[in-house]
Amino acid sequence: MKSKDIISKGAMRRLVVDLATEHQRVEDRRADLVVRLRDRQGETFLLHIEIQNNNDKTMPIRMMRYMTDILLAHPGLPLRQYLLISRSALQMAQVLRALY
Repeated sequence: MKSKDIISKGAMRRLVVDLATEHQRVEDRRADLVVRLRDRQGETFLLHIEIQNNNDKTMPIRMMRYMTDILLAHPGLPLRQYLLISRSALQMAQVLRALY
C-alpha cells in the first residue's frame, strides 16, 4: 500500500501546480450602508445595502467580499444583503456560480 501512496504523490506533483495561499491586501473598502436591526420577532440581524449605478460583472464577488468583511467584524449575527440598481436594468450575474 505504501508504494501506491508514493506513486500517487509523485503523479500528483507532475499534474498540479501549487498556488500561493498567502495574499497581502491593503485597501480601503466601504460599504454604502450597513446597519444592525431587529425584525418583528425581535431577532437582531445586519442589513447591508449597496447602490450600484452601472452593471458590474464582478458584483457577485464584490458582494461576497463585503459579506466576509462584515461577518468577521460582527460575528454571530445573520446578514441580509441587497443591491440597488438606479440607472440601467440589471444585466450582471445574480449569483456567484453564474460567473464561471
